[in-house]
Amino acid sequence: MLCDQCGSLFERDPSRSSFLHEDGTHNDSVTGLEDEMASVEMMMEKLVQRKIHLRRRINALSLTARLPPEILIYIFRIASQDGERPIPPLFFGSICKEWRDIAWSTPLLWNSVSVHVSRQTHGSQIQLLGDWLLRAKTAPLFIKLTSDDEHEAIFCSLQTIMDVLVTRSMYWYSLDCLLPPQCHELLKNNHFPMLASVSIRPPKGTISTFSESPNMFLSAPKLLDVDLSGYNFPSMVLPWEQLRRFKTHFLTVAECLKVIRRSSNLKECHLESVYSPEIIPSPISDTLQSELETLDVMLIKGGAISLLDGITLPCLRELRVHYSGVGGFLLSAISSLVMRSGCNVQKLCIEKHNFRDDDLISCLETMPSVTHLSLNLLGHDGPSFTGLTSKFIATLDPTSHPGRIILPNLTSFEFRGQVLCDVRILLYMVGHRWRSTATDGYDYDTASLASVKIFHSNELEVSPEREVELDRLRAEGMLVTIHAADEFSNTHHHCKSASLFMTLIH
Repeated sequence: MLCDQCGSLFERDPSRSSFLHEDGTHNDSVTGLEDEMASVEMMMEKLVQRKIHLRRRINALSLTARLPPEILIYIFRIASQDGERPIPPLFFGSICKEWRDIAWSTPLLWNSVSVHVSRQTHGSQIQLLGDWLLRAKTAPLFIKLTSDDEHEAIFCSLQTIMDVLVTRSMYWYSLDCLLPPQCHELLKNNHFPMLASVSIRPPKGTISTFSESPNMFLSAPKLLDVDLSGYNFPSMVLPWEQLRRFKTHFLTVAECLKVIRRSSNLKECHLESVYSPEIIPSPISDTLQSELETLDVMLIKGGAISLLDGITLPCLRELRVHYSGVGGFLLSAISSLVMRSGCNVQKLCIEKHNFRDDDLISCLETMPSVTHLSLNLLGHDGPSFTGLTSKFIATLDPTSHPGRIILPNLTSFEFRGQVLCDVRILLYMVGHRWRSTATDGYDYDTASLASVKIFHSNELEVSPEREVELDRLRAEGMLVTIHAADEFSNTHHHCKSASLFMTLIH
């Protein structure tokens, strides 16, 4: 039996049972048996409590129990933000009472809210979401809503979830979600004093030049980062002057210039599917100057390249130009932008259907400041003359053109497309730029090329001798890979990182 006073166990004398008659026979009446069952249940409850008490004493002897709460909170936050396998705070609360008390009272463990919306888990999501937000208290909320489907039932679920979320709109810091039109009115009638980042998109079936974005942004005085891909540009009502980053798509060149002109503090701009209604655009007399540091443009028609002719960007550090239209454009449009701006571009990415050696080399000669270069040859069946050629590789090799080396500050090079040069020539250049020293001990006036990634779309034979050279470079600390493009795509597909946010799917 369990002692009521000290909790220790002792053996009970059956002859002294309170459930025996005076003559020693058992009391087999219903009342007597029920009383005995109640006594047993009480005894079991006391044993359970005794077990809990002993378990806590055991836990108190563990090393983790000696950690200060501040250290445990730090560990919990790291574990909950693991990119591949984030651990929700609900897990910490299931370990022991001490951990549960800490987790339940730490708002920063609950301020990342990621909901994968589905009709099957809709009810439990709403209930859990309310408790989750209460535990976040006044911590800035990072909200992400996703769904595998887009139909009316999902839109109703999203609206119900948004109903709960807007009760804490005062604490929204970022919002990333699919946003059906049913939710627009909810957002319009709320204030977002902490909101700094918004990435919203309409349902696929409604994406068009007539999709109007929600009118909620003027009540967000701290909004800096906006992604409105899929919405009609003329309908966008934004605090343009306070924006630092902007992204959208399906804009004309004229509309792109409006974005840059309105956003005097813009530092990063991503413009996708830019086109020009004019086959031959009119020349731009006065260029627009901006303090942009990052420009990422995807052009879908030849006339859209006139966008680069209409701007001057003296602070530009990162430039990506993707052209998927018919024909092509001369890279002189890029070099003209750089020379006119007098900027020091450090990261350059060019993606188009063909590269001609003279055009590419002339362009890169104007940008000695580039440290990261990425060239992507779109399409696997490009012309036989376009790709990574011996002539281009020679311009990068300091032993081929002493005193005339392009991209002397290059530290990272990535190429996707046809490799038309011999692997031996490629590795000679890579080795020389990595070591920055010739075999005779002469030091080249170049940065060390620390990373080279080649993804070839054609058949490319790498002999055992070249594999040995690759292994030698890797052993020295260089990051160098040569893979078939399809092989890389398959590996990349299976190794996608999980979301950084915790998912409410219970």
